[in-house]
Amino acid sequence: MNKLLKVLGMLGVAWGVLSTAPAMAQQACSLEPTAGTVTRTIGSRSYTLNVPAGLVGGSVPLLIALHGGGSNPSFHENETGWTPYAASHNFIVAYPKALNAWWDLTDNSVDTPFLKQVAADISSQWCVDPKRIHVAGFSRGGMMSHRVACDDDGTFASVAPYAGYLPTAEFASCSPQRKVPVAIFHSTFDPIVPYFRATAARDFWKTNNGCTGSVTTTVNGSAFERYTGCAGGTEVWLRQYFQSHNWPFGSDADDIRNRMWAFFQAHPLP
Repeated sequence: MNKLLKVLGMLGVAWGVLSTAPAMAQQACSLEPTAGTVTRTIGSRSYTLNVPAGLVGGSVPLLIALHGGGSNPSFHENETGWTPYAASHNFIVAYPKALNAWWDLTDNSVDTPFLKQVAADISSQWCVDPKRIHVAGFSRGGMMSHRVACDDDGTFASVAPYAGYLPTAEFASCSPQRKVPVAIFHSTFDPIVPYFRATAARDFWKTNNGCTGSVTTTVNGSAFERYTGCAGGTEVWLRQYFQSHNWPFGSDADDIRNRMWAFFQAHPLP
């Protein structure tokens, strides 16, 4: 009888292992590519996602790219070139969709938790490095990048707004819980968001991060400012372009992607 009970016990253990195997497999993350750029939903909201083929490493960075006001994920994907760039630089890229095409920049923004949900949804299936989730945005999406930094709770490692100003006086307050690395990109001849908005944002983040050093260089005739000696190993950047209120084209398109990505690589979460 004891032998029979022992055998039955062993069978029970074996069955338990077998019965939980599928659940355990479901919990494991993957670097399996998507079939191009696909649409995923979270409740009533959506985002598009591109997981490139050939990703390597135990986990990879995630870039969340935010479209401009009145625009959409597909247009932003095409104008930025982030999808082919992600394929050649080993990261995943997502393009969330704003409600009615306009990001909520106010205090208690409904979009900050939505972007966290996007990051969590992707991380639940793909192997995302939790210390390397970054946000970049253009125009209103750039402003939302600032909003994310203002609301930061340690979800997003660093942000890079282009052609978007810090939404404080008009929309909301900004009281980050930590020192956030911020790289600002802006065009001098922007008629929609004047350049002084970029310098004002630079000054805010310099003060917030307690930066004490700076280096300014000239690249193709335009300024590149780096503020160092900041708390927590953070930095604040300001990169100038001579374009209008558009995503940079020509050599500036390569420049903005390369500099944003260099900034993100240099600034994971502690």
